Amino acid sequence: MAYILGVNLLPSTGEFTYDSVAYQGQRITEPAMLAINAYAGQPLNRTDFDLAIDQLESAFPACVTVAVVVSWFGNSTDASKCQIYPSTTYIGGSFQKWSGTAWISDMWRCSSLTQASPGLVPISSSGRSFNYGGTPSDQSIVRCIQDLKARGLRVVFYPFILMDATGFPWRGRITYAPDISADATSAVNAFLGSAAALQFTRDATNLTVSYAGSLTDFTYRRMILHYANLCVIAGGVDLFLLGSELRGLEAIRGPAWTKTGATDSAGNAIWDYPFVQGLIQLSDDVREIFDAASLNKDTGGLHNLISYAADWSAWMGCQHPGENGQWPHLDQLYAHSNVDLVCFDNYLPLSDWTTGTGGVDVLNWSDAKPSSWPPSTVAMNGLGLTGTPTIYSKDYLKANIEGGEKFNWFYRDSNNLGRGLDPNGSDLMVSLPEGDRLAQNRQPYYANQQLLANKQLRWWWNNSHQAVYDDGDGGGWQPHGLTTEWIAESKPVTFTEYGFPSCDRCANQPNVFFSAKSSESATPFWSVWDPADGGVYLPRRDQSLASLALQAIYEYWVTDGNNQISSAGVKMIEPTFMSVWNWDARPFPVFPIMENVWSDAGNWPAGNWLSGKGPFIAPPIADPPPPGGAYPAFPALAGRGWSVHYKPQFSTGSVEHASGRQSRFARMSAPIFQIAIAFDLLRMDEPYTELQALIGFVEGRLGQSSPFTFPAPVELGLGSPFLCRFADDQEDLEQFMTRLWQAQSVTLRTVKGE
Repeated sequence: MAYILGVNLLPSTGEFTYDSVAYQGQRITEPAMLAINAYAGQPLNRTDFDLAIDQLESAFPACVTVAVVVSWFGNSTDASKCQIYPSTTYIGGSFQKWSGTAWISDMWRCSSLTQASPGLVPISSSGRSFNYGGTPSDQSIVRCIQDLKARGLRVVFYPFILMDATGFPWRGRITYAPDISADATSAVNAFLGSAAALQFTRDATNLTVSYAGSLTDFTYRRMILHYANLCVIAGGVDLFLLGSELRGLEAIRGPAWTKTGATDSAGNAIWDYPFVQGLIQLSDDVREIFDAASLNKDTGGLHNLISYAADWSAWMGCQHPGENGQWPHLDQLYAHSNVDLVCFDNYLPLSDWTTGTGGVDVLNWSDAKPSSWPPSTVAMNGLGLTGTPTIYSKDYLKANIEGGEKFNWFYRDSNNLGRGLDPNGSDLMVSLPEGDRLAQNRQPYYANQQLLANKQLRWWWNNSHQAVYDDGDGGGWQPHGLTTEWIAESKPVTFTEYGFPSCDRCANQPNVFFSAKSSESATPFWSVWDPADGGVYLPRRDQSLASLALQAIYEYWVTDGNNQISSAGVKMIEPTFMSVWNWDARPFPVFPIMENVWSDAGNWPAGNWLSGKGPFIAPPIADPPPPGGAYPAFPALAGRGWSVHYKPQFSTGSVEHASGRQSRFARMSAPIFQIAIAFDLLRMDEPYTELQALIGFVEGRLGQSSPFTFPAPVELGLGSPFLCRFADDQEDLEQFMTRLWQAQSVTLRTVKGE
């Protein structure tokens, strides 16, 4: 598939999940060593990671970049109290690695810590299962990076924070109140910590980095500087991120903050945001580490670069309660000499599609799109599209990349209230919006307010910026004061994350995800939930829309001619690092089938995973086939077993006579056959892709009423093939794959001709 240039590699946890060397481990509660990165049952010289990356290269041969996501944990949303720490689910346990001839003892290693170190913060658990896997061991990360580079892939190193706190909140919730105080600055400094570059020593033999500070100095600077040094051991990366989406920390104001801000030596506006200053200092420290190791910045070849990934909701600026304005708080970071790209995680909406008729976009489908900005309230809804209105129009999705919500208009209040009965009267359960969004009461932007519209990327890149606020002059929210340090067209922008959940109306709200354990769990506005076993509801699957939206973004910025290049040769959008969330290092189908091993397996059906989904989508099948057309045939696969079992099923009725005699009769002239197809193997590697072919066929037909054909056995003398459906065609793909994995067979049933 040509529309994926980069992926973010998950799960971000798992002590040796990213390793190309086989490991086994034993927790103190376990009686013996167990394999921990070879669940797919491959030879010991091939781990799950090896197979997963093979699958990635097979599914998306145009992919050039892999962002390796690696997690430490946070335990509070209060910046003054939040520790940032690595941990393992094997505290007090042991590990062995495969040497090629025997199992030998090894350890989990991270910043001078092992599974035996005192003071480790345990990972929380729910019953018998840990809520997260452990931080990947240092040596596994080094081998992962080196393996990816040996394959010719670019590597982004992506340090990540998973919150192991009540409700499992998003890391962007970490903040401190009240701010505009010395205490706020102290809280940020406590979060950052005082780890210095000179306290880290690289160990190229054991593929780890030691730390001379306190072993329980669980702070952010320790995390970032540790991994900068680890990337040096790995031979460098193409892009090193200083973190991502720490929106709450970014917005904390120090005591010197004012609306107008201070003035730097060049006459530009700056504001007192202590965490932003902390990121600037980290960029300098990481640059120094890289340069000292001769990993010099290469902006032409895109190697050894440094950046920070902002959240889509605040990448252009933050608003403060009661201040009536928005401040470009990250501009000082973006402009800094050791920050090489403007990065943000792009989960901006591409649709506003309600239940029922679809809403305002349907009514304005063919109306002329705005020709100037800001558009009038009459013109702002026009889409300029042709054909039948549908959310499955790629042109519609593209029209909302530089258009629609957060470009031409916005909703004043836009909360997702969770699941409830559809207010549009369909009797479906949907994710309920409220206020303006519920009523589709769209609000216009006014002149000079581009900074407020998060999709105004082109304007942002081409212009200098000022804070936008109400200064009481009657003009409302308007630009005021000096321009920031950002220089127009000076650096490329890229999307370090983008993607869509595999659920109904995913393009309405791409930033949400379904996770039963998390307080952040949600599905997109207006998306449908279907009843499942046990009286619960689950998000309705829709991988087709997710795939279409990914194609729309790729084509719009990469192939449709909408990108821009400055006179100095700087691209507005750098596609090389555009990375979709996500691909998994746990290969399909063992993930998500093995729910007993991975607690997040239940998130896979409606989640953002490409693994097991992206390249296998088949187009819908007409029901019935067009006149003169043929029914599709079940694929002939080389891995199918030699034996296929055909079991006839008859149905006989009876009539009782007054004499007591019974008359029997056949309810059908020919039997219904149950057909069991066994598989000896289903390969995934080129040129043998039996599993991909089977999944592609199944994904397009589960839940469809149109049948397909399967050869009838020669001994029956029927000549023509059977017309069949799957024995349980109400299953979703995950249920089907679970059954296939357990029984190594597929069951069909014949149907009468239609």
